[in-house]
Amino acid sequence: MKNEIHKHVKFRIGEEQCKHEFKLFYKGEYCCKKYCYDVYEFDKADNEQLFNLKVERILLYYNADVLTKIDYYFKPHLYTKLKVWIQQFIGIAYEQRLINNTYICSWYVGRYFIILKRISNHDQISLSYQKRKYI
Repeated sequence: MKNEIHKHVKFRIGEEQCKHEFKLFYKGEYCCKKYCYDVYEFDKADNEQLFNLKVERILLYYNADVLTKIDYYFKPHLYTKLKVWIQQFIGIAYEQRLINNTYICSWYVGRYFIILKRISNHDQISLSYQKRKYI
């Protein structure tokens, strides 16, 4: 069941930037520890859905023109539905906690993380899909 989640994700970790080159808008650079990423917003997010839920915004993080992280943004009222969908495919989150007014649920999917974040008093929730880094 865990691998079936990949059927619902339009973007694949490891894809080259040129695959979506004409649908991306540069948003800036994001640096975390020793890694830096070029961040792009996907232009066609108006029509995008994930697990049959409307996506408000999609940010793609590229390192050396290779996709390493995807952030999907949703309306806050979809938090419970999104969490239930993910649990149906993957199971219960390995970590659920509250950090600085942010609810975080995390799942492992093979070599990848799925992280669902809901910031209290915020107008969006985010779902991150990224490769695990082993240090």
